[in-house]
Amino acid sequence: MENSLKKDFGTIAITPDLSINNISSYIENLELIHNNHHKIEFLIIRNKSLGKDEYKKLAERIMQSLMGKLPCLLHFNSLDYFLEMDDLISHGHGAHFTSSLLKKLNKTDLIRYFENEKTLGSSCHNSDEINLSSDLNLDYCILGPVEDKRINGKVVTKGIGWERFSNLTQNQLIKTYAVGGLSHENFEIASKNNAHGIAGISMFSQSS
Repeated sequence: MENSLKKDFGTIAITPDLSINNISSYIENLELIHNNHHKIEFLIIRNKSLGKDEYKKLAERIMQSLMGKLPCLLHFNSLDYFLEMDDLISHGHGAHFTSSLLKKLNKTDLIRYFENEKTLGSSCHNSDEINLSSDLNLDYCILGPVEDKRINGKVVTKGIGWERFSNLTQNQLIKTYAVGGLSHENFEIASKNNAHGIAGISMFSQSS
């Protein structure tokens, strides 16, 4: 079962949750990505606030809009949703799993996607989850958050920092991307700390 990620991806965009308040900016940024103004090479369609049918419609709309110009992965935090969306995944580039779903997967759930050379990845927060991603033969993982998340100046989510990111990734064969409070300006430091690139919602929303 050979990994399907044939080349390094420097930047992975992740879609924000869709709401009435941000739908216009969401579509605007999708159009920018369609024209590749952000130089985004990879898009994860994430939307935890939607039910299965709504998410499927959104993902289909995004993939149709992009017209194959950008690889799209479907985002799953439910094993049932993942197993029920084979047709949608077959039209996309692959699937991305949350860390909680990662623990429920086994290789028999994934074999048909390996055979069809779909790209499979995960979100990780520690060495156990990275090792599990490797054991499942996933193509990549996204590790973080690296930076602290602050609201009104207060830390609400503590980041692992670049030193710990580097320590967690230095002996790993799986491609690992940094996430959490990062922008294109962090690409150099990410590269110096064993990251294959950076990922995040900011990659979707930042202007070129």
